[in-house]
Amino acid sequence: MSDEILASVYIITLNEEENIQALLDNVKNFNEVILVDSGSTDNTLTLAAQYNNVFIHEQAWLGFSAQKSFALNLCKNEWVLNLDADEICTKEFVDEAANLIKENSHDALESTRLLLRFGEKVRHFGGEDRLIRFFRKSCGHYQTRRVHESISITGRVKSTSASILHFENLTLSRRFEKANRYSELKAEDKLEKGDTTSGIVIMAIFPISFIQFFIIKGHFLGGIDGFITAMNAAFYNFMKYSKLRELRKIKNL
Repeated sequence: MSDEILASVYIITLNEEENIQALLDNVKNFNEVILVDSGSTDNTLTLAAQYNNVFIHEQAWLGFSAQKSFALNLCKNEWVLNLDADEICTKEFVDEAANLIKENSHDALESTRLLLRFGEKVRHFGGEDRLIRFFRKSCGHYQTRRVHESISITGRVKSTSASILHFENLTLSRRFEKANRYSELKAEDKLEKGDTTSGIVIMAIFPISFIQFFIIKGHFLGGIDGFITAMNAAFYNFMKYSKLRELRKIKNL
């Protein structure tokens, strides 16, 4: 195809049948899509197998950074794009990526990620979510983390206003469950790094985090939905440090 993009997309999945078709339709012009699945029991793999540019691999869960590193290493192209199953690229982002390959002047593209919940943009003024998802494979690597993984780049980074759209269509129960699960993983990461906490931190972190998200980051603009988001973020931070304290007690540290 004349509009084929010579870059690899890599994705990690687990039970993503609700999202996977929209994502794979979005990247159909990339000449390789590496999908690494960690044991889906729904129709994720059946749906993904319908796309000619998708190559499916199954790998037991290694943790977020290790799983993404595994998928990255399977990519055959010099240029790679990482997407989560609930994300899609805007046309502007795809054009920027294609131009970056042609220009060959930088090693990575830093872009904006816009959060949408059930089709609506989340309202706040606390700054854009900036991240690197498109880069030269040889210039990127993941730090060892169980959660909140990010790519580290050695080379020149180009900034763009083009966006990746993140469709977080989760019920409140699933959002709270996710915060609880991620707080446990983050506490384990902190324990491995030798981080400590104190009773003062545990008592203060919830109100401080709520003020930060609701007032400073501007989630009050979202009304009751913004209040719920700020409460969930504060809960995540509270649980992260509480679980770190618990883990240290269990290990007698």
